[in-house]
Amino acid sequence: MKVRKLNHKTIPASDKNRAYRFWRDVFDLPQVGLQSERRLAVDHQELFFIDGLAENDFELLVRDHESTLQQHFRNNFVPILKREERFGHKVALTVQDSEGNLVVIEGNLD
Repeated sequence: MKVRKLNHKTIPASDKNRAYRFWRDVFDLPQVGLQSERRLAVDHQELFFIDGLAENDFELLVRDHESTLQQHFRNNFVPILKREERFGHKVALTVQDSEGNLVVIEGNLD
């Protein structure tokens, strides 16, 4: 995935290691800093995994087209919970991360 923006940089998690792996592997977020520090970044800003209850208001903006996103989620065994067309030839796909957070991924229609 070609991630551009994320509306929140603090992500609640009951298992921070599991959440880190999910966000790194499923959303293809780059690691920054030393390997041992386990930090991820979006748009040059670090993400922080904190103890807390799942939230439902994350929105991730990507450059990818819908067919690419659909295939990427299938490859990672992540079900799409909702699909919604948006203004400006955009599509929003809602998924749930490993910690139960709902994440809306906004990409481009094919």
